[in-house]
Order: sequence, then structure tokens, then C-alpha cells
Amino acid sequence: MATVVLNVKIDETLKEKLRRYAEENNENLSTATEKLLLSAFEITDDADVSEDDIDSQHTEEEVTPFTPKEIKALRKILKKRK
Repeated sequence: MATVVLNVKIDETLKEKLRRYAEENNENLSTATEKLLLSAFEITDDADVSEDDIDSQHTEEEVTPFTPKEIKALRKILKKRK
């Protein structure tokens, strides 16, 4: 089995919970994360959950346009880069 790197952004509280779990089970963070992910997939496979039930790629986020003040600040930053 090939090993790959997975970079994810998670809440700090969740990371601490994961770190404690790894420590209690004498595992490193990577091993504990892999183990928990595998068990989560086993549970969803057993529960007859479809991909559509857990896929959040098609959810819409509320997006607010930049204010004139923010646009001005962005232009200023971009100008400094040149």
C-alpha cells in the first residue's frame, strides 16, 4: 500500500482531541488519524450511506462582496508587491 500525505484544516479542539487519542493509544498522530478514518468508513459502509449523503461539495456558501474599503486595501497591497 502506498503512503501519501493528506493536508486538512480542522478545528483546534478536534486536533487536541485527536492528539490525546493518539497518546492514550501509544500511536503517533498520523497512525491514529488513519485508524479513525478507516473505522469511520467501515461504519458508513455498514450503515448503507451513499456518497451523496456525505458529499458537501455542492453546498453553497454565503458570499458577501468586498466593501469599497476592502477593495482599496487590496489594491494597496497589490501595488506594494510590484
